[in-house]
Amino acid sequence: MSMTPRQVLQAVTSFKEPDRLPISISALSILQHREGYTQESFLRLPPQEQAEFAYQATRTYGGDMLQVGLGGTLAVKALGGKVKFRAHGPADVTEPLIENISDLDKIDLDRVKEDEHYQNALEVARHTLRLAGDEYPVSVGSWGLYTQAGLLYGAEKLMRGSIRDKAAIRALLDFTFELLKATTGEIVDMGASVGSLADPTASGDMISRELFAELALPYLRKVYDWYRSKGLLTSLHICGNINDRIGLIPETGVNILSIDYKVDIGRAAKLLKGKTVIGGNADPVAVIMQSDAEAVRKAYLEIIERVGNAPYIVMAGCGIPSRTPLENIQAMVDIAHHTVPKYS
Repeated sequence: MSMTPRQVLQAVTSFKEPDRLPISISALSILQHREGYTQESFLRLPPQEQAEFAYQATRTYGGDMLQVGLGGTLAVKALGGKVKFRAHGPADVTEPLIENISDLDKIDLDRVKEDEHYQNALEVARHTLRLAGDEYPVSVGSWGLYTQAGLLYGAEKLMRGSIRDKAAIRALLDFTFELLKATTGEIVDMGASVGSLADPTASGDMISRELFAELALPYLRKVYDWYRSKGLLTSLHICGNINDRIGLIPETGVNILSIDYKVDIGRAAKLLKGKTVIGGNADPVAVIMQSDAEAVRKAYLEIIERVGNAPYIVMAGCGIPSRTPLENIQAMVDIAHHTVPKYS
């Protein structure tokens, strides 16, 4: 009998060979686009319909994980921040929530619980967990704390403060940790099995290795320690070039690192083998969206060869655009389902 998606994930994160490669992708945004949904209009659907739509997208196109959660952008909205829903893609924060770090004292985190999108996220999570049963792991996702801090305070002010007033930035990061717990805690307690963070502002494209080690890394570790105390596996994606900080990633305690297409995945595999499972890393635009299925297949065969015998999960090298051909997603699924990994 073949392994379930949950069993495959448990095996790879225990550094044991599963009966096929795990795959963590989602065709959800592609199918939403094809059905004419924007993020805003999709969130207006009844929670059960949202959950069933996402579940069927995963079952049909072979992903091994279901995704739930309010997310860090809508968390800003839940606190009274200004957010704009786009015609294509996810919502954006249009202006910082606070002008000064001292403004944090005026924010009541209990306000999150009253937000319509937060309540919607809870109901979607309940239905998703029911559908997942024992077959699928369910991941609750949010921004990493350094990125979330930039949404609250403004990215430029965050960068300046990271150099000039580290104590103030640590106070801001402490607040973002409490915000993350406020927005994910109930879903974690419902039975989510993975805690996922995306922390693009912690990239080498944004901050130095030294600032990453001093400010971003300790707060990644803080979140993952909390998730681990709740019994969750953990996942991290940092957009852009992180070649200079790959060796620091095990210090966060994360189980899975999703690697951007700008990163040398062969080198990452050597550095992280036995410490952190890696995933990635084809270019989501030039390869996954704009190429044909055969080119996608070849790209992943090359990635698998570079990874060698390190534990690996088939993932994109960043977010997959909604106009991506479904046959290219299927090519990724086929590679995963027909490749038996060997770790020795």
